[in-house]
Amino acid sequence: MSLLRGKPALAVGAALFLLGLQAQRPCAGATVPVRGAATEALAVTNVDPPTPVAGKERWLFVFGQGFSEDEAKVEVYAGEQKAEEVRVQSPQRLKARFPASMKPGAAAITVKNPDGETATLSRAVYFRPQDGSYAAEAMFFKMRHDWRGFLEWFKLGGPVMYPLALISFFGVAWAVHCLLVLRRSQIVPRKFMDALSSRLLQGDTKGASAECERTPCVFSRVILAGLHKLGEPADKIREAIGAAGSRENAHLQQKISYMANVGTISPMLGLLGTVFGMIMAFSVISSGEVRHYLLAAAIAQAMITTAAGLVIGIPAMALYFYLRGRLLRLVTHMEVVADQVATTLIEKGEEE
Repeated sequence: MSLLRGKPALAVGAALFLLGLQAQRPCAGATVPVRGAATEALAVTNVDPPTPVAGKERWLFVFGQGFSEDEAKVEVYAGEQKAEEVRVQSPQRLKARFPASMKPGAAAITVKNPDGETATLSRAVYFRPQDGSYAAEAMFFKMRHDWRGFLEWFKLGGPVMYPLALISFFGVAWAVHCLLVLRRSQIVPRKFMDALSSRLLQGDTKGASAECERTPCVFSRVILAGLHKLGEPADKIREAIGAAGSRENAHLQQKISYMANVGTISPMLGLLGTVFGMIMAFSVISSGEVRHYLLAAAIAQAMITTAAGLVIGIPAMALYFYLRGRLLRLVTHMEVVADQVATTLIEKGEEE
């Protein structure tokens, strides 16, 4: 630990890596699942498709956990209607064939294991009438299905998905903040410019200073720095305005740099999740009894975290470049206007 002393970034990275390893490590005494026995508490989390057509024979995919692999004895119900055939693909997924006699309307999906354990997802599916009515209710079921699927996808991504979610929330909030701040109406307000021009044309430098103090914006702070040097040599006035403009530009540059940080860190976190997923995949392979769904889950975790990191990072970097271009245009405009105001201040100072 002494090697990490004084290096907080390295310490945090090491802690996160160890946490990920711990999350993927099998518990002591864990046993390999026996065929026909559920290793997790039975639960139903989602159904696909969420809006099948009633009156037609249809296969429904049921997602959850703890499904027994003894598919000959697993029972699935849609409301009161029992599935005619059930195929268990893994403890987390099965598909059930329902007859053409299903009636229109919402129905719960119930799964019953051979040991009598039962799990139900209420209002899990909506059987649409063949005439296409109740479209609004069917849309609601489709939206709820997509949300449940997103939660399952998020859970499958593993522990790295939580810091990625926090970064994405921060990125969206900060993007909105930057878009609101980097506007000409906020940097060089038209109303302030009209009032300042009127004061300067009248030779009222004290009124101009009061107007700058009354209107807190980037340009007012730049001009106020020049007004404080009024009466001094011209180069001092221009130097004060230039220095204030540089400070304000640096402050705005720092604001948009956070978007670049989001765009850089997100893919790196996604890569970290990919490493965790591959570690889990090789652990499954080395266990000696490879189950395809466990290996698929590990690879899915690796791919999901990579995709999540890129989905967050690419828009963040694109928005950073856009904001950088917008800031450059605003700063250029501010410099032109500030130079004109500086010339006016120098002329007024010479008259006095």
